[in-house]
Amino acid sequence: MWSILVATMIVASEVPAMPVIISSYSTLKSCRTELIDVSIKLDYKLIVSPMLGYTAQKKTEEKTTVAFCAKNIQSI
Repeated sequence: MWSILVATMIVASEVPAMPVIISSYSTLKSCRTELIDVSIKLDYKLIVSPMLGYTAQKKTEEKTTVAFCAKNIQSI
């Protein structure tokens, strides 16, 4: 299973928040397709990261929010 995770990094915080699983998909392709659709609908910037692959990212002065697909090892 693959899941879309959302991580938020707050500028003024020293302790990073844990990423949250938003939804799960049976294939990486379906996860990435949904990630692309969500990034378009929510006006997130779509980026290909060397570490995370396809990511949807939104930056403000207070925080950066990143959504990405990851293998959900809890479902194995």
